[in-house]
Amino acid sequence: MTLAILVALALSHCSSAPTPQAETAPAAQIGTVRVTATTLNVRRDASPSSDVVAQVRKGERLALLSDSDDWMRVRLGNGDTGWISSQYVIREGARSRRPGCPPDSDYRMVSTPTPSFSEGGAHGLVTVEANVDASGRVTASRVVSNTTGDEALASTAEREIRDVRFVAPVRNCVARAFIFTYKRAF
Repeated sequence: MTLAILVALALSHCSSAPTPQAETAPAAQIGTVRVTATTLNVRRDASPSSDVVAQVRKGERLALLSDSDDWMRVRLGNGDTGWISSQYVIREGARSRRPGCPPDSDYRMVSTPTPSFSEGGAHGLVTVEANVDASGRVTASRVVSNTTGDEALASTAEREIRDVRFVAPVRNCVARAFIFTYKRAF
């Protein structure tokens, strides 16, 4: 008889429905951001050293879940979430700005490069990256690639971009430093 009771208890325990797990509600969207960088890393945590979980492209819109000065938590189109640097996006459809605060904007050139031309010589493409500070001045530059094979042409391209003046992009009421890529054909 005790064996029958133990078997009945064991069977009833095995056949009982599992307790439902509490489902976590998805984070509420507080706005939308549009990517302004050519390619932007989405990271697991709000840190530049955190693992990259995805990449998004310029023009993509992402659901904004939370916002700090430097990092934003976003939801991707596939439902995954991650963190992006706020300096590479423009916030759209969000709360109103503080009085006197400029709207988010992309960079723009105040003065453009003045290319020098010559008939002869090497031909190709020189790519230069320029660090631009929040006041719009080029503070440093470096040649990324030079298919001309001529160092003088690389120096010319660097000199051309160093003379350019920018209006820095604005994010969350603050002008931000950025990196500008200059491609010069010879």
